Amino acid sequence: MSRSGDRTSTFDPSHSDNLLHGLNLLWRKQLFCDVTLTAQGQQFHCHKAVLASCSQYFRSLFSSHPPLGGGVGGQDGLGAPKDQQQQPPQQQPPQQQQPPQQEEPGTPSSSPDDKLLTSPRAINNLVLQGCSSIGLRLVLEYLYTANVTLSLDTVEEVLSVSKILHIPQVTKLCVQFLNDQISVQNYKQVCKIAALHGLEETKKLANKYLVEDVLLLNFEEMRALLDSLPPPVESELALFQMSVLWLEHDRETRMQYAPDLMKRLRFALIPAPELVERVQSVDFMRTDPVCQKLLLDAMNYHLMPFRQHCRQSLASR
Repeated sequence: MSRSGDRTSTFDPSHSDNLLHGLNLLWRKQLFCDVTLTAQGQQFHCHKAVLASCSQYFRSLFSSHPPLGGGVGGQDGLGAPKDQQQQPPQQQPPQQQQPPQQEEPGTPSSSPDDKLLTSPRAINNLVLQGCSSIGLRLVLEYLYTANVTLSLDTVEEVLSVSKILHIPQVTKLCVQFLNDQISVQNYKQVCKIAALHGLEETKKLANKYLVEDVLLLNFEEMRALLDSLPPPVESELALFQMSVLWLEHDRETRMQYAPDLMKRLRFALIPAPELVERVQSVDFMRTDPVCQKLLLDAMNYHLMPFRQHCRQSLASR
């Protein structure tokens, strides 16, 4: 509470919760909704004010396309009636009377530069291309409740929708969920999601579990892992480093398997500077005859690029 002369300003900390609760109630009962979003054929009736308050994408979109007819039509709370939506504004300026804009509201258009496709004449009906209906429903749940229900089966869909619609709060919650859920059982799935969406921190956390899991493999399992397609890591150097960690985890027992494991790696795919700095620096790559030859062949492959087509082998493909 603050005072200024005979005036008193009192803050009500419960107002924001009450406001959100009221908006959620209107949404659940489909009251005063003024825009319809369609994803994968499923419609969601919402409030432009709520969408624009949380999404810079919708804020920009609605600002550039003011409501038709000066406001929201219809008495059922679902926006303007279809017959009103399908009629172009009277006395439309010549530059807006473009012949290609003839699709019905709610049907996909062919805008090449955006995943959100809409006709300026039908701004109350938006078809969201690239958005799953499940992901959109969960994102809308967050907008109206401040809660989002995530699982490993749905988090990628929610993450995709939040990035398309520019809702960073939801993206942050998805990243936090993935980071907290990583385990030995799911790190591969999490790593795949992280790589697809450029989540570097999450990918690093998932790779730690990969290393811990790999260290517990026996020789046959480790050999099968190196032969698997696609490989468990993104580069041949990472595959080599993972093999080194496995060998050194129980050096006395496992080092005998070094030549066999190294034969399964494609050293020619590792850039020459990294061959010198990160592969040659490993002791058994210099002392074991088989490993030494594999390293020498890879270096020769890089030193004679004009003859690489003649030196193709399993180690360079």
